[in-house]
Amino acid sequence: MTKVESAGPQVSIHTWIAVVVNTLVGGVAGAAFGSFGGMVPWLAGGLVLGAVLGLANEALFNGARILARWYKLRTVILVLAEALLIIYLIIPAYGAYHMTHPFRAPVGSAPVSFDMAYEEAALTTADGVTLKGWYVPSRNKAAIIAIYGSDGNRLQLLWHAQALAERGYGVLLFDLRAHGESGGEIFQVANPSADVKAAVDYLRHREDVDPDQIGAVGLSLGAQALLQAAAEEPALKAIVSDGAAYTTEEDVLPLPSQYRLLYVATPMYWMTDRMAELMSGVPAKSLKTSLRQMGPRPLLLISTGQDWEQFMNRRLSALAGPAAELWELPDTAHIGGIFTHPDEYKQRMLAFLDAHVLAQAPTSP
Repeated sequence: MTKVESAGPQVSIHTWIAVVVNTLVGGVAGAAFGSFGGMVPWLAGGLVLGAVLGLANEALFNGARILARWYKLRTVILVLAEALLIIYLIIPAYGAYHMTHPFRAPVGSAPVSFDMAYEEAALTTADGVTLKGWYVPSRNKAAIIAIYGSDGNRLQLLWHAQALAERGYGVLLFDLRAHGESGGEIFQVANPSADVKAAVDYLRHREDVDPDQIGAVGLSLGAQALLQAAAEEPALKAIVSDGAAYTTEEDVLPLPSQYRLLYVATPMYWMTDRMAELMSGVPAKSLKTSLRQMGPRPLLLISTGQDWEQFMNRRLSALAGPAAELWELPDTAHIGGIFTHPDEYKQRMLAFLDAHVLAQAPTSP
């Protein structure tokens, strides 16, 4: 048994084992974060930080007589403290930074490859950010705003835009701030309504668009942005929401019985929301709040077969009430319905928009 002396720190095999263990723990944590990009620096940083914390922990317990009775548990205590710190502080900080500083996917293609005539579009938000995009002119006086999912850009909606344009709709495809070719360095993930409002304002000033015939199609993050904006923008007459989930911890609570273990992660969700607010300067807004504020508005919710997405969309449908339609695709991955069920997807999307955005069904072009 190793004897703990009060005269000063001991360097023993147990000390080195404790330091090595914590170094490896730090390396594992670093590698986990590095899997999102930059593996080598994250791994190296984790190893170094783990070693430093391990040495500091050994010095603390060896040098403090009052803590000597906890000496045998020193490594367990440190690893547990680090695990809690990583789960409830480091991961939320990393997640919030990634969401507010998204990857800029390059915009390479153009609608011309989809046989659509288009114009370059530049939108200006209320806070002065320029958003770049494409606009396919309307032939039926109605127009649709199309917004993509997380870490994407306007290219993600070209298949939807093609179907809409063939029907005669004007289609506005644009990059949200800090995405694609748009300005801004920080994305207001907690509530990106300002970007959607700029799109509505752009369409209001188009001579080919009736301001009373504006709808929207959103995928994942884009769907959530549209729902948040619709609470403040009555010009959005109807929304097709594909793959929406949640924006704050308020949306996921209370959890059903099969997800009750996730209550341990609730503080992590809460901390992520608060950090995203601080980083973006915009208060977080839950989808629950948005749906209550937007009132009865035609809403087509599309959900795939993933359990969590299915649960969230059923909840959103219940909150939205009779004005909402829910279409579930059990055999489809996230926002993949237009590829797995192309004909039915287009038919449902167009029929919904025809019924709720157009003053009357368009004639065939």
